[in-house]
Amino acid sequence: MNILAAELSPEEYQFVFGALLLAILISFYLFVRNWKRLRIIEDTPTAKLRSAHQGYIELEGKGQFVDDQPIYAPLSNHPCLWYRSLIEQQESFTENGRTQTRWNVVYKNNSDHRFKLTDGVSSCYVDPDDAEVNGNEKLIWYGNTEWPTRTQILESQSIVNAMTNNYRYSEWLILPGQPLYILGQFSTWSATAQQSAKDVMINLINEWKQDQQALRNRFDTNKDGKIDQEEWEFARQMAQSEAQKIHDQLVLEPDSNIIAKPRNAAQPFIISVYPQALLGQKYRRNAFMSLATCIILICTIAWLVHVHGYSVNS
Repeated sequence: MNILAAELSPEEYQFVFGALLLAILISFYLFVRNWKRLRIIEDTPTAKLRSAHQGYIELEGKGQFVDDQPIYAPLSNHPCLWYRSLIEQQESFTENGRTQTRWNVVYKNNSDHRFKLTDGVSSCYVDPDDAEVNGNEKLIWYGNTEWPTRTQILESQSIVNAMTNNYRYSEWLILPGQPLYILGQFSTWSATAQQSAKDVMINLINEWKQDQQALRNRFDTNKDGKIDQEEWEFARQMAQSEAQKIHDQLVLEPDSNIIAKPRNAAQPFIISVYPQALLGQKYRRNAFMSLATCIILICTIAWLVHVHGYSVNS
């Protein structure tokens, strides 16, 4: 090893040095990222849905469909709460006189459909858009068409099937009824807080303006083909009256709670099928592995500099 390092040309030495330095930075970033998530999970108390405060919190419960309307995963056609789908095509290529294969992504899709979280007493909506999802339901199967012809796959297929098929289908799922741990931004949405009676009136008028012919038919009382000032004032009064009725109905709608991605980018949004303790162990293990890798790479780059510097001075 010492001889090989000493015989590196200046260009090869710079390339190896740069690659090691980049790997050190990546492994240190992964250590910080995983350690930060571990500390947040351990330091954030678990809230109860019925007494949850507004802001960044963690919740535990079980996933449910919204209004009993299932979401179907696009590849396996399984009813689920969330999915991540991936289709890859196998490609053969020749490099350095050797034939090799690789998988190229031809389709990918992440679910952004809302579902519900319940703790048996209360419930809230979950908006999974941009979440870090830790799930344990993964399906892999193979075929010879870009879109799978087999659906309702119940278990993954052996890698042996890849030898006779050109396409690989992968799907990660969160299934209804699974226990969930969620760390994110909790807020209460009120229909009346979002829209005043004036806002409703403005939206209503804008909607009427989309169909000018219907607007003239309704408010052009003198039939001159245009809405004059007096007719427009009457239209505003009608819009105000209808908007007030709509707003009065909004008051009767119950407030909705939702947990979603935090506005602060430094706060991770995590949805996990694994329980909190197991998820913490995962981030701790990943953090220590990244730190160990970083230390080994630092020692390697120090050894490389020492050996190369010694060979140059000799």
